[in-house]
Amino acid sequence: MRFPGMRRPLRRAATLLVVALLALAAFSVALAYDPTGQNAGVTKEAHKMHDLYLFVLIAAAIVFFVVEGLIIYAALRYRKRSDELPPQFHGSTVLEFVWTGIPVVIVLVLFVYSFIVLRDVEHPADAGVMQVDVQGFQFQWQFTQKMSEMGPGSNPNDKRVITTTGTAAKEPTLVIPVGQKVQFNLESNDVIHSFYVRDFLYKLDVIPGRHNHFTVTPTKVGTFQGQCAELCGLNHALMRFHVQVMSQQDFDKWAAANAVAPSSAQ
Repeated sequence: MRFPGMRRPLRRAATLLVVALLALAAFSVALAYDPTGQNAGVTKEAHKMHDLYLFVLIAAAIVFFVVEGLIIYAALRYRKRSDELPPQFHGSTVLEFVWTGIPVVIVLVLFVYSFIVLRDVEHPADAGVMQVDVQGFQFQWQFTQKMSEMGPGSNPNDKRVITTTGTAAKEPTLVIPVGQKVQFNLESNDVIHSFYVRDFLYKLDVIPGRHNHFTVTPTKVGTFQGQCAELCGLNHALMRFHVQVMSQQDFDKWAAANAVAPSSAQ
């Protein structure tokens, strides 16, 4: 027995099933790469940003499933069954307050949470925190670390510096200790660059005439890739660098071996 009236619903159901399977396949690939789509980072500040990312991701997923669920419910529950005009409704003040108030609350919560995390990252560090001066130029980076600004216990009378300048043939490596807060002070002497370390989960523009800064507290020993994330000219792709995080003991040895008088710094 044939049911001509069932062909269209079956066709729609088959289409929805194919779309759902494709979406599930794409989602499975994403989960295989990383369960959240983002690593947790290697600094205390990155962990906070990752938590913010998860919060936004979960909130977005809840909104998506609620909205899509209501749409599917309405489409199935109130689909056309005959030519008879169904009961007409002309609005509800309560519902309008609800669907206006909920987005406002969501936006306010996201704004406050994001502001708190951003303040923790970009707020000037307290006195005595290790300082790293970063100079962006076409087309590499220069890192300057003063022995008098190496964090708690530094000798304010120690005038030696460690200067690391990258070249087209050799990418520079910035060395910092694990577990110690470090403030990066960013400057540019030509065009706009962008200081980006993927495992910091953060990037900040380096703008001529402007002093930008941010702080990180590394939590993991290792070497991490960095680069310029702002198209700054013909050789923009050459502006790569590394951040090497050492134990405090190894860092102290490295700093003592590489520090030189200011007149000798390269």
